[in-house]
Amino acid sequence: MCFKPNLLTLKFTITMFIKKIHLVELQNEEHTGFHAYIDEYIAESGAAVLKVEMQSDDHKLKLAIEKSVLDLVQKNTYTKRVDAADEARDKPIRGFFKVVKGMLHHFNPAIAQAAYNIDVINEKFSGVTYLANEKQTPAEESYIAALKAAMADITTLGLTDWLTEIEATEQAFVELVKSRNNEDDGKPAINMKAARVETDNSYNAIVDRINAFITIEGDAVYTTFVTKLNNRIDQYNIAIAQRKGHTKKGDSAAPTTNE
Repeated sequence: MCFKPNLLTLKFTITMFIKKIHLVELQNEEHTGFHAYIDEYIAESGAAVLKVEMQSDDHKLKLAIEKSVLDLVQKNTYTKRVDAADEARDKPIRGFFKVVKGMLHHFNPAIAQAAYNIDVINEKFSGVTYLANEKQTPAEESYIAALKAAMADITTLGLTDWLTEIEATEQAFVELVKSRNNEDDGKPAINMKAARVETDNSYNAIVDRINAFITIEGDAVYTTFVTKLNNRIDQYNIAIAQRKGHTKKGDSAAPTTNE
């Protein structure tokens, strides 16, 4: 008697491996971003669960170095960043001036008086946003101090959030300038290309180990991690393909070392 299997009951298992991604094709920001996702996904699944504790620690270290090098590579964008931060700190001050001016005509005498008191301070510092950066910083700090001394009036006007924003944007500008001045002190003795190679090597060690365990034990434990990672790899591979000017064909999910 010949046995004929019921095709409806047959189950086909497709093992899921980590896909390939041509890391050398990624731009610097993309490269660092991709590896940041790796750290995130490993943390979500658990390095111990994935059995990559040592490899994950090495990857974190190499990625931290790469990030510091990337900051230096982007050093030539400092002027643009400072200009943007300067405009960001000017905007709430100019807006605050206008809001206070409008409240000078408030129907409530107490509010109108509070607006007048703050407007006197504003007039004293009316040119603060037109000063050179190095002069605006101390001038704006004096302005903020004067406003804080008149906090009762600002509270009466209901404008405490404006003062918070003025102070926050000023502090952001100061921190940006400070970080720029300290960049050379923490400059790593490694260039971006070398840093990327080190990070890629640590990533490949993770991929090789996980794909090996999938081959031996199956992918049940790794499904969530691999699915997230492969989705991200697909996105980056598409970006790479678009830059090359052709449509990206789907990579086969094979346990291969990434380049």
